[in-house]
Amino acid sequence: MPTLSRRFRLRASIRRLATFAALGVTLTAAPAAAQTLGGAAELPPVPYSRIVSINPLLLVFLGNISADFEQRVAPSVSLGLSVASFDLSKANYLTVEGRARYYLSGRAFDGVAVSASLGVVSMSADETDETSTAMSIGFGAERQWLVGPEERLSLVAGLGASRLFFTTESDTFRTILPSLRLAIGWGF
Repeated sequence: MPTLSRRFRLRASIRRLATFAALGVTLTAAPAAAQTLGGAAELPPVPYSRIVSINPLLLVFLGNISADFEQRVAPSVSLGLSVASFDLSKANYLTVEGRARYYLSGRAFDGVAVSASLGVVSMSADETDETSTAMSIGFGAERQWLVGPEERLSLVAGLGASRLFFTTESDTFRTILPSLRLAIGWGF
């Protein structure tokens, strides 16, 4: 069972993460709203329906893998699959999550998006060789920019978190996983 001090630190971390996510969405949503409210013409839909992206910074500097596949299913909604492998707090995590994103701009793959995810996380501890599997439910907020003459290159920055639900009780692994998405993608 987590100690009171550990619970306090965990709650403080969650509050900070939620504050930064809300601030990021607020700062990036205001210019998008001003564009549509000011009478400017709406942008045409993105000419492709899929994006594949990776986080090159994690791969190059830490050797961790983070990749996403996203499929547009409506003008402002996409469904996707995220896979990540990383080390955190002396444990190794492998996550596979299905994700639904809603783009506030009304244009999938472009602008501010909020997301919800459902997935599976496999974990192993470095020191004790303990392993566990958990279900995850998460949320995220991100900003995606489409660049280039055909808007095929995608740049993404986002924050989020996932809550883990273990099949057996474990004090070794985190129950909340923060996520930072800094990705480069390609539309097709």
